[in-house]
Amino acid sequence: MIVIEKVSDGINIKQATDKYISRLLFFKIPVICASHLTFLGFLAVLFGSKRNAHENIIISAIGMFVTTYFICLLPFPIFWLLRMAYYNLIGGKLLNKKYSAILNSEYSKIKQKIETYQKPIIYADYSLAILQCRTTRLGWSKVMAYPNFIAFNGRDFFMTDNIGRMVKFNWDDVRQWSHGTQTGGMLYGGTPSQGINNEIANSQQRVKNAEASGFFVTIRDVNQPKWQFETSDQALQNKWMEIFRQVKDGTLKLQA
Repeated sequence: MIVIEKVSDGINIKQATDKYISRLLFFKIPVICASHLTFLGFLAVLFGSKRNAHENIIISAIGMFVTTYFICLLPFPIFWLLRMAYYNLIGGKLLNKKYSAILNSEYSKIKQKIETYQKPIIYADYSLAILQCRTTRLGWSKVMAYPNFIAFNGRDFFMTDNIGRMVKFNWDDVRQWSHGTQTGGMLYGGTPSQGINNEIANSQQRVKNAEASGFFVTIRDVNQPKWQFETSDQALQNKWMEIFRQVKDGTLKLQA
């Protein structure tokens, strides 16, 4: 019998989107800085010029704004590259360390829930890194992470989704299963400015590739037939493919 129930309220990760950060660095901050400096310069020109020269003030202000905007823009590509380097080399590890205790607590609750079905877990896999969990973005700086979990207790299978729910199903409920890893969509080459744009796009594409990769099961349920254990690890994908094959051919005997 299929049972779907809420097992996690999620872990709130404050993480701004790449689009928001790029708009902030390359548009909002330079525009604000340029506007303030242009206004101060406008006042200086206005009160320091003669009356017959006032017709040139608007032209001077526009030129000052454009010049100041590009001056303010110059350091931000470097900042963006440093941010990406920090995120790839250090930031991800610090984030995983920060949330490891909370994430382990979430998995403990799931295992305790499975134990109520009076069968010990035989096989189980789950993401230990918070950035490898199932995520749902609720705002520009709010991301909810949910446990990424799959298990088998000899009679029932268990999988979680990206909104904190877990499904329990047995072999008779299985329609089909498959696995796959998505790796395409990456951009390379170009000028330095294009390289920054490529890195922004590639960062978003990595997330999409991860979300489209894993072990997939279709069950006999009208409301939510498709379930996924999200992983790009080929070994884990092959492991669960073999578990399902052994259940099908009788090598792995189902318990009563």
